[in-house]
Amino acid sequence: MIRRLFISLVIAVLSIVPVLAQTSEEEELPECPIFENEATDVRISYYVGEGLGYQRSGQLTQATESFDCVVLVIDPSYVPGYMLRGAILAQRRLLEDAVDDYTSAIQLDSSLIAAYNNRGVLNMALQEYEDAEADFARTLELNPDFIEGYNNQAILSALNGDIEGAIGLLETAISRTDIASILEDLKDPERPDDAEFPEFDRINARPYALMGIMNSLKAMQNYEDYITLTRNNADGRIGSAAGMLESQFTFELRLDDGSWLLRADYDPFNQ
Repeated sequence: MIRRLFISLVIAVLSIVPVLAQTSEEEELPECPIFENEATDVRISYYVGEGLGYQRSGQLTQATESFDCVVLVIDPSYVPGYMLRGAILAQRRLLEDAVDDYTSAIQLDSSLIAAYNNRGVLNMALQEYEDAEADFARTLELNPDFIEGYNNQAILSALNGDIEGAIGLLETAISRTDIASILEDLKDPERPDDAEFPEFDRINARPYALMGIMNSLKAMQNYEDYITLTRNNADGRIGSAAGMLESQFTFELRLDDGSWLLRADYDPFNQ
């Protein structure tokens, strides 16, 4: 049940459509006449701006076409173009095409943490778990303090049924920052009411939320074990508690907006 719930959670979070659109193996080059005789950087600047404008207004097909001009016509080595187009393709649920764009970015710059992380998230959505694991592992090789790498690895571990491993990863994430000491200070009963709230990266707090999910899954497993052992003689209060926990878990984290659960960073310039 736990694995089924967690897979349903991930699918619901990402709103994945199982039938993915396919692209032709031979792409027809788009027409990109604006500033055709200008310098490459001028043309890139125009089409990137145009693409971002289309994206902000929800015109994702047109945004894709703008970035097609960047990476297919103007400069096939322009890494941010693949990152930006990959984000738009992901929004359009063209997940396999988005994976291809992040792969292109990585081939051009193998140090792009965001590209590995984003591709890992997409591979998880496609249930290509081994590929996702390799991508998240690479993010942590590049930066052992990349907290989202631990967070996403933890989710992947839970999908594979290793809840204890997921909790361990989240504990490691917490240990890589000063978030535990900040939390301890905020919970200190002697902390003055007018004390200034500390500044910190909110990403560093997310392992606590994910650990709550893992502990909920672990608690459900414990309830299931008890019910399996006692069968018809199970204490009704325990069965009721298990049902309440499952209902709360599925309602709050499947039906509500849980888009924070799997996190991809679509800023191509974020290192």
